[in-house]
Amino acid sequence: MSADPKILNPKSNIIQNVLWMAWSGAVSIANSVAVWVFMARLREPEEIGRFTVVMSLYMLFFTICSLGLSPFIVNEISRRLNDEKKTEAEGFIGTTMLSLLVWGIVCAVLMTISGFIFSPSNDVRISTFILSFAMIPTGTITCAEAVSISFGKARLIAIVNTLENLLRTIIPVALIFYGFSLHFVCAAFVFVRFVSFAVYFFANFSLSKITTFDREIFRKLLKAAPTFAGITVLASLNWQIVTMLLGRFSTEIESAKYGVASRFLIPVMILMAGYAGVIQPLLANKTDEKLGTFLSKVIRNLMLFATFASLLAPFFSEIVLKILFGETYTQSAASLNILALTVVPFCAVMIVGRGLVATNSQFIDLIANAVGVAVCACIGMFLIPKYGAVGAATTQFLSLLAMALVEIGYLSRKIIDFKVWRTAAFSFACLLLVCVFIWK
Repeated sequence: MSADPKILNPKSNIIQNVLWMAWSGAVSIANSVAVWVFMARLREPEEIGRFTVVMSLYMLFFTICSLGLSPFIVNEISRRLNDEKKTEAEGFIGTTMLSLLVWGIVCAVLMTISGFIFSPSNDVRISTFILSFAMIPTGTITCAEAVSISFGKARLIAIVNTLENLLRTIIPVALIFYGFSLHFVCAAFVFVRFVSFAVYFFANFSLSKITTFDREIFRKLLKAAPTFAGITVLASLNWQIVTMLLGRFSTEIESAKYGVASRFLIPVMILMAGYAGVIQPLLANKTDEKLGTFLSKVIRNLMLFATFASLLAPFFSEIVLKILFGETYTQSAASLNILALTVVPFCAVMIVGRGLVATNSQFIDLIANAVGVAVCACIGMFLIPKYGAVGAATTQFLSLLAMALVEIGYLSRKIIDFKVWRTAAFSFACLLLVCVFIWK
């Protein structure tokens, strides 16, 4: 860790870091699309349905494994570096790494148990058990990425993600092509996760810094963890509960349809997570007046761009699905068109959530996620058994819309210069027009 704290995240480097994170997101997108395309073309829809359930559990615990502490870690390290307390920063990093390593082992056990609860299929259960080993290094990798962001080393994240996604594409695709079972594909994901951990370990830390443990810092982590972990758990449930409901109350075919359609949300999730991470250090050091103006500009631009993309989705969804996944999955177009609408509130939630952390109001993010989960569960129980994948997509859209309304409403009152309601109203009107077109 040789970065100079005095030049930490200067404005002149923000664009460069965003570009590195965009590249990192792009290779992650390529990985996701490639694996799913090969799986959809070479395996039966029933196996795609089982794969969807396994990956949903993986994504749920993948997020839980970090306890949602990434923004907190970035803020704490940045403050220590700005105060020229490098030794304290290293102690914080070591304590956090060890804590998340232990938590990763706990998550691996919980993920295995979940596989037995949410699916009667032995194939799903064994695959979930194998893939659960990927949880062990995942929390520490999250910490390493937060450290890299704090030191303005987004290029390191891009390099590691590129390596990981190349391996995570080449190895599973080869296994799928040669007819290996889902168990071997999951084992390949585990192997690649440990490779990424090894690269971060040798690039960012010495062994002495990793083994540093400070009880005071650990108590501070314990104090912060419940709120951030609650946000993470609820956010993960909000994304994955519809797939779980599909697995329980619908068919494997409907799960496969939704699984294919939801692949197109992964690029948005990856890019938005990268962008939000890069601007987090800036948000932490802005006054409320400047913070409101900055957030308003960012959110307005993102909402307008997302609205434009949603308007185009119904015209191209069937074509794109046919090219990537084959004729079988063109029926996923209806679900994809509805999921495209979720991009608008999702972008708003991602940025506003970071603003809430910067103003020490993360409890509102917790409340918003609780509202989203409640909406998702209640509406999903009604729509999914009747409408399958389309019902799941509609449920996801309404859940994120409710979250956006809660968070924007609160921040508009807390920060005077935060003004996005006009743009939000315009986007909502456009989304209504898309809904009318889709259901017509």
